[in-house]
Amino acid sequence: MDDSLSYESFYQGARTAAHRAMSDHGRPEYDEFALHAGVAVEKLAKAILAAKNPVYVAEISHNSADMVMHLGGHVQLDKKKVRTVSATEAIRRLRKIGVLKADTDLDLLIEIRNGAVHATPDSTLAKGMVSPLARTIETLLIDVGRPLDDFWGRWTKAVKDAVDEQKDAVFQDVQLRMSQARHRLEDRLEGLPLPNEIRLPPKWSGFSFFFGAADPDIDGDTVSVNGGAGCPACGREATVTVGPSSDKGAVAVALTCPWCQLHLNSPEEIEASEADLDTSLEVAEAALRGELD
Repeated sequence: MDDSLSYESFYQGARTAAHRAMSDHGRPEYDEFALHAGVAVEKLAKAILAAKNPVYVAEISHNSADMVMHLGGHVQLDKKKVRTVSATEAIRRLRKIGVLKADTDLDLLIEIRNGAVHATPDSTLAKGMVSPLARTIETLLIDVGRPLDDFWGRWTKAVKDAVDEQKDAVFQDVQLRMSQARHRLEDRLEGLPLPNEIRLPPKWSGFSFFFGAADPDIDGDTVSVNGGAGCPACGREATVTVGPSSDKGAVAVALTCPWCQLHLNSPEEIEASEADLDTSLEVAEAALRGELD
């Protein structure tokens, strides 16, 4: 049988497509994300079918008998005549044998990938498809006992958060964006002749605070504050905008990293990032009160 129709070939193709999908989502190129996400699901679905029985990936058509025998290793077909099932049919077969359950979000992802559904101008439909992608991949991997981190590699934490029902939508979104920002920076630095002090996150970082909505006596100055781990995505120095709060002395309202281009745009997003700002905010609070020279 053609090695390209084996379980391992389908699995590796799915893994490559899934990683591309996550990179597309982080750029953000949501239409490309939907395309690669759909390919990832299709190839992994075929991998699971092939693992159960190679003939399960055969397309039903006029030469079905020849295709079945080709998959069984007894007949050699010309590559132009080799036809495997579509993504929709592969999913249908997996549902029929109890591997997958009905999932309207997964069906929508495949429809977007096939062009049957046209996303809105800002591709909001495609943007929201990370969770069904991650959920489906996890279900399929469990069926064949393949580790999640073997498939997802550096994206493992992000996709685990995407399917964690105990986490709210803001947390899931922020954690995904942090992973995407960190990987963008890693990819940008890869292969460049840079010293380790630039390539690697610093051992001690901090924040620069900008008081955009603070006491006018502070004159909107930028105050450098050392402390914490810096950017929650890449660990380098980030810029934080703070302002006074009715129940707190100072509250962080935005965070931007010039290195990995992470942007957090609300106190809720900053909290979800789990950035260590406690000590630094104490200094910012003192500045808001005019206690710093």
